[in-house]
Amino acid sequence: MEVKSLEGPSKFLEIIGNTPRNRILDFLLGELSYDFTLKEIAKKSNVGYATIKRIWINFVKSNLVKSTRKVGKAVFYTYNNESEVGKKLRKFYLEVIFNEVEKEIKISKKIIA
Repeated sequence: MEVKSLEGPSKFLEIIGNTPRNRILDFLLGELSYDFTLKEIAKKSNVGYATIKRIWINFVKSNLVKSTRKVGKAVFYTYNNESEVGKKLRKFYLEVIFNEVEKEIKISKKIIA
């Protein structure tokens, strides 16, 4: 399940900033059940492949991602929700999303009333 707004960047990106690193995090946090190659992550998070190659080591070193399998030369990665940093970042991600949704619900109720 991808948690994104249809009109543009997700609520998460609106709050923390629409940078390549944040777009990658937004994508990975929204797709916990799947694993992806770097090319797929680049395409689905709208980040250049060269940029992913340059910053990916930071994701690996901080234990935010883990490799799941290798098919030929392609290595598949998934978000590491088992690491301490991963758990805390996931909690923050969900709090941001839920807070923004609650605000929109309150605004909708005011408009309807």
